[in-house]
Amino acid sequence: MLRHLALALAATCLAVLVFPIPSALAQPKEVVGPSRIYFVDADTVRVLATKSWQSDSVRHQEKLLRHALRLAYWRERIPSDMRLVFDQLGYPTGRVLSRPVGHVEEAWYYGQLSTPLRFRDGVLLDVARFDALLSRR
Repeated sequence: MLRHLALALAATCLAVLVFPIPSALAQPKEVVGPSRIYFVDADTVRVLATKSWQSDSVRHQEKLLRHALRLAYWRERIPSDMRLVFDQLGYPTGRVLSRPVGHVEEAWYYGQLSTPLRFRDGVLLDVARFDALLSRR
Protein backbone atom coordinates (compact mmCIF):
# COMPACT_ATOMS: atom_id res chain seq x y z
CA MET A 1 0.00 0.00 0.00
CA LEU A 2 2.83 2.36 0.87
CA ARG A 3 4.52 1.54 -2.42
CA HIS A 4 1.35 2.48 -4.39
CA LEU A 5 0.99 5.74 -2.50
CA ALA A 6 4.63 6.67 -3.17
CA LEU A 7 4.22 5.80 -6.85
CA ALA A 8 1.05 7.93 -7.13
CA LEU A 9 2.79 10.85 -5.40
CA ALA A 10 5.79 10.59 -7.72
CA ALA A 11 3.52 10.49 -10.79
CA THR A 12 1.64 13.58 -9.59
CA CYS A 13 4.88 15.50 -8.99
CA LEU A 14 6.18 14.54 -12.41
CA ALA A 15 2.93 15.62 -14.07
CA VAL A 16 3.04 19.00 -12.34
CA LEU A 17 6.65 19.55 -13.42
CA VAL A 18 6.04 18.49 -17.01
CA PHE A 19 2.66 20.17 -17.47
CA PRO A 20 2.63 23.43 -15.48
CA ILE A 21 -0.73 24.62 -14.21
CA PRO A 22 -1.77 27.84 -15.99
CA SER A 23 -2.63 30.50 -13.47
CA ALA A 24 -4.82 33.56 -13.81
CA LEU A 25 -1.86 35.70 -12.79
CA ALA A 26 0.19 34.52 -15.78
CA GLN A 27 -1.76 36.67 -18.25
CA PRO A 28 0.20 39.55 -19.78
CA LYS A 29 -0.14 42.87 -18.00
CA GLU A 30 1.25 46.30 -18.60
CA VAL A 31 2.55 47.98 -15.46
CA VAL A 32 2.88 51.76 -15.31
CA GLY A 33 5.05 53.12 -12.54
CA PRO A 34 5.95 51.59 -9.21
CA SER A 35 2.48 52.18 -7.79
CA ARG A 36 1.29 49.04 -9.62
CA ILE A 37 -1.40 50.26 -12.01
CA TYR A 38 -2.26 47.31 -14.25
CA PHE A 39 -3.86 47.61 -17.69
CA VAL A 40 -5.36 44.15 -18.19
CA ASP A 41 -7.34 44.95 -21.33
CA ALA A 42 -9.04 47.93 -22.99
CA ASP A 43 -11.86 48.10 -20.42
CA THR A 44 -10.13 46.88 -17.27
CA VAL A 45 -7.74 48.89 -15.12
CA ARG A 46 -6.67 47.51 -11.77
CA VAL A 47 -4.88 49.58 -9.18
CA LEU A 48 -2.98 48.24 -6.21
CA ALA A 49 -2.45 50.90 -3.58
CA THR A 50 -1.15 50.24 -0.11
CA LYS A 51 -1.13 52.50 2.93
CA SER A 52 2.53 53.25 2.33
CA TRP A 53 1.59 54.46 -1.16
CA GLN A 54 -0.57 57.18 0.41
CA SER A 55 2.29 58.44 2.59
CA ASP A 56 4.33 61.59 2.02
CA SER A 57 7.41 59.60 1.04
CA VAL A 58 5.81 58.58 -2.27
CA ARG A 59 6.50 60.90 -5.16
CA HIS A 60 3.67 63.13 -6.30
CA GLN A 61 4.11 62.01 -9.93
CA GLU A 62 2.72 58.60 -9.03
CA LYS A 63 -0.30 60.11 -7.28
CA LEU A 64 -0.91 62.40 -10.25
CA LEU A 65 -0.72 59.43 -12.60
CA ARG A 66 -3.36 57.59 -10.62
CA HIS A 67 -5.59 60.69 -10.53
CA ALA A 68 -5.14 61.21 -14.28
CA LEU A 69 -6.15 57.61 -14.97
CA ARG A 70 -9.32 57.94 -12.91
CA LEU A 71 -10.20 61.24 -14.62
CA ALA A 72 -9.59 59.81 -18.11
CA TYR A 73 -11.72 56.77 -17.32
CA TRP A 74 -14.54 59.00 -16.03
CA ARG A 75 -14.29 61.47 -18.93
CA GLU A 76 -14.57 58.73 -21.57
CA ARG A 77 -17.71 57.23 -20.06
CA ILE A 78 -19.97 60.17 -19.19
CA PRO A 79 -23.37 60.61 -20.95
CA SER A 80 -23.87 63.18 -23.72
CA ASP A 81 -25.44 65.94 -21.56
CA MET A 82 -22.65 65.64 -19.02
CA ARG A 83 -20.13 65.64 -21.87
CA LEU A 84 -21.61 68.91 -23.20
CA VAL A 85 -21.37 70.60 -19.80
CA PHE A 86 -17.87 69.23 -19.21
CA ASP A 87 -16.62 70.45 -22.61
CA GLN A 88 -18.10 73.94 -22.08
CA LEU A 89 -17.39 74.56 -18.39
CA GLY A 90 -14.64 72.09 -17.51
CA TYR A 91 -14.37 69.82 -14.49
CA PRO A 92 -16.68 70.89 -11.64
CA THR A 93 -15.20 72.14 -8.38
CA GLY A 94 -17.54 69.79 -6.51
CA ARG A 95 -19.61 66.73 -7.34
CA VAL A 96 -22.31 65.05 -5.26
CA LEU A 97 -23.66 61.67 -6.31
CA SER A 98 -26.93 60.35 -4.90
CA ARG A 99 -28.91 57.26 -5.74
CA PRO A 100 -32.63 57.60 -5.07
CA VAL A 101 -34.65 54.50 -5.85
CA GLY A 102 -34.40 53.71 -9.55
CA HIS A 103 -32.24 56.71 -10.52
CA VAL A 104 -28.74 58.11 -10.33
CA GLU A 105 -28.60 61.82 -9.57
CA GLU A 106 -25.50 63.94 -9.70
CA ALA A 107 -24.97 67.60 -8.77
CA TRP A 108 -22.03 69.52 -10.22
CA TYR A 109 -20.89 72.68 -8.45
CA TYR A 110 -19.01 75.45 -10.27
CA GLY A 111 -17.81 77.79 -7.54
CA GLN A 112 -18.33 78.01 -3.82
CA LEU A 113 -21.88 78.46 -2.51
CA SER A 114 -23.29 78.36 -6.04
CA THR A 115 -26.40 76.53 -7.17
CA PRO A 116 -25.40 73.18 -8.69
CA LEU A 117 -26.17 71.81 -12.12
CA ARG A 118 -28.30 68.73 -11.54
CA PHE A 119 -28.35 65.58 -13.65
CA ARG A 120 -30.73 62.64 -13.37
CA ASP A 121 -29.67 59.46 -15.15
CA GLY A 122 -27.20 61.51 -17.20
CA VAL A 123 -29.77 64.08 -18.41
CA LEU A 124 -29.29 67.76 -17.54
CA LEU A 125 -32.21 69.07 -15.47
CA ASP A 126 -31.10 72.71 -15.05
CA VAL A 127 -30.77 73.94 -18.64
CA ALA A 128 -31.44 77.58 -17.68
CA ARG A 129 -28.70 77.43 -15.02
CA PHE A 130 -26.29 75.99 -17.61
CA ASP A 131 -27.10 78.81 -20.06
CA ALA A 132 -26.53 81.37 -17.27
CA LEU A 133 -23.13 79.86 -16.49
CA LEU A 134 -22.21 79.91 -20.18
CA SER A 135 -23.15 83.57 -20.54
CA ARG A 136 -20.91 84.50 -17.58
CA ARG A 137 -17.82 82.98 -19.19
